Amino acid sequence: METTVNESTPAPEPKPKREYKQRLSKTDAEKAITQLEVTHRYVKKDILDALKSKECGPGTNSRLAYLKALQQLEIDYVEQITKMGVLPKNVASQTTTEYIFKAHVSKGGSVQTMPVNNKQLHDMERAEDKEYKKAVADSPEDDAIRAQFEAEYGDSAVQAEKE
Repeated sequence: METTVNESTPAPEPKPKREYKQRLSKTDAEKAITQLEVTHRYVKKDILDALKSKECGPGTNSRLAYLKALQQLEIDYVEQITKMGVLPKNVASQTTTEYIFKAHVSKGGSVQTMPVNNKQLHDMERAEDKEYKKAVADSPEDDAIRAQFEAEYGDSAVQAEKE
């Protein structure tokens, strides 16, 4: 029996092989860091599971021992990754994105400048606003003067002049 080939339909061209992704190979340092993280997670999970047992009820010595072990585990882990260079020695200096300073000028003219964080700055400004409001005079004469200035200068900068 003879096989017949139909010459009118061309044979499909073979598809080129796809390129396979290359695995990233880790350096020895990266392997050591990964192993440290894996071990840390395993030991931490084991301690946390032990804390859930009946023997570790609130106020027991075994619970206290596990909590101390957990705390020491965290301290040792951070110390080790700092030694390995994963974390900088001073994390706070690495995470600061802005520096805010507050200056105080005394009556004699001397200036004292000190660094503050956002919360301290907010608290200082609130205290200053309260003191300012206390010092503002609210007598009827002051209100009349304010009304006169408002009428004279209030909206003239914003409104167009009338023809």
